[in-house]
Amino acid sequence: MHCDDWRYAQASVPGVAHHAEGRPCQDACAVRWLAASACGPVLLLAAADGAGSAAQADLGATLACQALLDGFSDWLRDSADRDDWQSAAPVLLARVQATLDEQARRLQQPLREFACTLLGAALADDRALLLQIGDGAIILGSGDDYRVQFWPQAGEYANETYFVTDTGAAARLECVLLRETVAEIALLTDGLQWLALHYPSRQAHAPFFRPLFRALRAQTAAGEAVTLNAALAELLTGPAICTRTHDDKTLILATRRTAEPAAERVSADAATPSPLAPPVARTNPDSADDRNTSA
Repeated sequence: MHCDDWRYAQASVPGVAHHAEGRPCQDACAVRWLAASACGPVLLLAAADGAGSAAQADLGATLACQALLDGFSDWLRDSADRDDWQSAAPVLLARVQATLDEQARRLQQPLREFACTLLGAALADDRALLLQIGDGAIILGSGDDYRVQFWPQAGEYANETYFVTDTGAAARLECVLLRETVAEIALLTDGLQWLALHYPSRQAHAPFFRPLFRALRAQTAAGEAVTLNAALAELLTGPAICTRTHDDKTLILATRRTAEPAAERVSADAATPSPLAPPVARTNPDSADDRNTSA
């Protein structure tokens, strides 16, 4: 597998209320390509959503994403036996927690002020490690069908979830090692889950993802689709999405497929990228911008 096999786009945008108040986005995301490792090339993805009640939510989410990618990079480099990727999951969680704890001590604030959820993926040619704490979702695609790997974690009360800073975070960590080649993947935070997931059937809402991945496959240049990043951010802050959810929103899309019909392709020579068409989204019946840690 080479970088030419992957195309990816990412965006984290503030919700309606945060934008109106001039407050920062409390979501974060990060993508890293490891050209060489013990297992060959690896694409790393991370997304996090800071708790609305946490004073350092935006910083916590950003640090968590970077710590996860740094941790997996170091884990691949430092050990000779890299067959069982699943054993990395608790090591990665400990790395994220230590990073947040160090920052909390440096700023002399309680660790809970850096609370955030966390989604992560490491994708090699023949395997994939996926992990999650809290809400949001990881979606895997095959053809035009999509499935949810982990259902968003919810606490005992409404709008409650779990965070990497919780005392019992290790027990809440969901992870899976897939011995397969992942063709397409999406990571999204809870600001999009009511639109992208079909709750009665607990499945991915495929019409939400199909036009987005179609646009990504159409990118002629491999690697990060920078122009599509801007179009994705514009879409996530536009009325088609923001009339349905007021929360911060993060979406990472990655594909190693290319669009087959020439009509689906977007010209790489266009002066400005064609805007993404709004995906078919479900309506959020009870959106909430704030969440608290579990009891």
